Amino acid sequence: MPSPGDPDDALALFEGFLKRKGLKTTAQRRTMVRRLLERTGHFTAVDVHEGLKDEGEPVSLATVYRTLGLLEEAGLLQGHDFDDGQRRYERAHTREHHEHVICLDCRAVVEFQSPEIEALQDQVLAQHGFRMVHHSLTMFASCETLRATGTCARREAERRAGAPRTPPRRT
Repeated sequence: MPSPGDPDDALALFEGFLKRKGLKTTAQRRTMVRRLLERTGHFTAVDVHEGLKDEGEPVSLATVYRTLGLLEEAGLLQGHDFDDGQRRYERAHTREHHEHVICLDCRAVVEFQSPEIEALQDQVLAQHGFRMVHHSLTMFASCETLRATGTCARREAERRAGAPRTPPRRT
């Protein structure tokens, strides 16, 4: 029997989910589930597609998008809109709950946990007669270092590494 958090456990959950929906478990879906649950951090559909392609896995981008949607619906992935025009995903299965701060200047994603915020949410829900089903807190911020000095170490490191930079979106 697979241990909790084991990719085989997640695969079994996903296969059960697909069966209930009347969908097939294909070899491509199995491969994607295994690869995605090995990942840490946030990733896009394009990241997944390129990674699978680099590993010699013949999978279309459309299949990646459909499978990501199914994995999110099954509760194995959590999708986020971080205000940069791309849906980003992270494992939801067997990871601890956390919140996000997104820097609109350097696009850094900072994960954090706050018992105080969790307690305040519970207090607000109780005051209004609600019970939490699920939640997500994402704060969009501006880099204080960039504002104060005109440079940002995260952004400069990204530029030096040659990573493509998604321009900030201002409203």
